[in-house]
Amino acid sequence: MDEALRRAWAEIVTPGDYEEHMVRIGQAQAGADLTRHLLETASPSPGARVVFAGVGTGQMLDFLDASLLRPFRLVFTDLNARFLERLKRRLAQLNLPADVIEDDFENTALEPGPDLLIATLLLENIDWRRGMETIAALRPAACGIIIQENPPEMKSAITPGRVLPPSMAEAASQAHPVLVSYDQLAAAFAAHGYQQVDTSSRDVADGKRLVSVLFQERLAQ
Repeated sequence: MDEALRRAWAEIVTPGDYEEHMVRIGQAQAGADLTRHLLETASPSPGARVVFAGVGTGQMLDFLDASLLRPFRLVFTDLNARFLERLKRRLAQLNLPADVIEDDFENTALEPGPDLLIATLLLENIDWRRGMETIAALRPAACGIIIQENPPEMKSAITPGRVLPPSMAEAASQAHPVLVSYDQLAAAFAAHGYQQVDTSSRDVADGKRLVSVLFQERLAQ
């Protein structure tokens, strides 16, 4: 993981600033709706182990019906302990049982074999190829990835000229996420023996959209 990105997410960005920004640009709401779509499309069985990697503060829970999550054994992870403290408070308010783990996804301590792994805007902020190695080692039965797509003329992950909350602005001056394209993602999953079974998208601010892609492990012939 790029050290500037690690410092940005582990030390600089505050939970409040992050949540303010994500709501303002509509990505919190869109990410939650795509998470709902992934859960409904993957349709894991009751009791399935569902892992949310790089879940941040769990802000999606403000926009997602918690009843969708209750049938599953939930695991939430993130690199930032302060983000996870806010997540724990949300889970407590919802009376939603879950394992909450501080974890570096590139060097994960997660147990292999989840029934479903969901990662929202995670690969952009790590070395995404190492992230793919982690996914391949964990070998989830299904994997839902949510990525950001920009309009063609916009190359940077953060919209040029957009006013950011203070800690987000400080982080953006030092760290630069790298967007992962759909083509890169699809090719990497195919190389690890997964097939794409669904794609969906939601428009967000500044002409961008969030795209969810659901992959399932390809059955041996």
